[in-house]
Amino acid sequence: MRASLTILLALVLVGCPADPPGPTPPPGFPDADDSGDDDDSAAVDDDDAVDDDDIADDDDIADDDDSAEPECPEGVICVDELPFAAGGDTSASSIDEFDTYACAPSADESGAEDVYRVVVPEGGWLGVAVEVDAGVDVDVHLLQELDPDTCVDRGHWDAGADVDAGTWWVVIDTWVDGAGVEYGGGYVVRMGLTVPSTGDCALETGWMDRIGDGGDPLQMPATGPIVVEAHLVTVDDGYGTEGSGPWPSSSTENLDEHYATSEAATGFVMHRHQSWAPQESSEYGQAAHYDKLPTVDEGWYVNMYWQDRPDAGTRMILIGPDGRAVVVAAGFETGPGNLDHIGGAAEEVHRYLRTGHLSEMTLGFAADGSLPLGPIVCD
Repeated sequence: MRASLTILLALVLVGCPADPPGPTPPPGFPDADDSGDDDDSAAVDDDDAVDDDDIADDDDIADDDDSAEPECPEGVICVDELPFAAGGDTSASSIDEFDTYACAPSADESGAEDVYRVVVPEGGWLGVAVEVDAGVDVDVHLLQELDPDTCVDRGHWDAGADVDAGTWWVVIDTWVDGAGVEYGGGYVVRMGLTVPSTGDCALETGWMDRIGDGGDPLQMPATGPIVVEAHLVTVDDGYGTEGSGPWPSSSTENLDEHYATSEAATGFVMHRHQSWAPQESSEYGQAAHYDKLPTVDEGWYVNMYWQDRPDAGTRMILIGPDGRAVVVAAGFETGPGNLDHIGGAAEEVHRYLRTGHLSEMTLGFAADGSLPLGPIVCD
């Protein structure tokens, strides 16, 4: 398990109780006490979710309407502003309602969980990532409703999906092994919304000479395997802005800081795990053009084994198998060396496109060279 990040974003807890709730599960859970099928003739303080006319004074406004959802349900952590980051501990949670989820029915999540209600202001990609303490194994689930059958994505380290504006739910649940041992404990969760740009995704046509192609150029745009590339040092990584150095002393030096810097610059939340680019004939994390990259360009970079490398920052578009697209920055790095592979892209690109190492994709030069980097919805 990865240890918690050394640099954490500020905690943002909006409209939530300061202390953990009692054992009563929050409103909205399937087995909550107030089912709505109650008898309002009794003189009791039931605080149910119906328009009641109780005899007893239950703190309702006269002629009330209890159908409105509480501003922040008991036991739930409410997130009304993105990006968001907070620390949590499932071993201290009083909520233990969900054991399995539709998006991974074989995973035993019968330990205690923390529940987050997330208000999304506009449609986009909602990303959620967790970093955990040593010995902790919690999984993150993104739900459309507070119901495990509405799980849209989950993961050991992160979850993400295209979402509409409105209310979504994040559940961080404790994994339980075959011997019944619960692996709850401390974690840090981060959430962010990436709103794609819109634009013309037309691609230029032509031929590209590649290193060692024997005079057999590649027709562009090209479709084929795209590798997952390692990270490159940026001007904001603390190594100075001069191309001559200094550079990381190993493949992992200061990577956590780089991950946090990249996330802050791009706004794209995910669990990053790739190392610096290997040393080979250059320094760790050094690109083929030798200079350190602009931070946003590094988050969305692409490479090819081009004979004549394009200008740094040249816009290309990478289109995934389901038609999702990302505007990527070319011209910083050359590779991969295997001509059977069309190119390579940063792990952020693959995460948004829901692709992996050597997934088949289409890559071409953008006809509109002014497109902003990152996810795009093509006109």
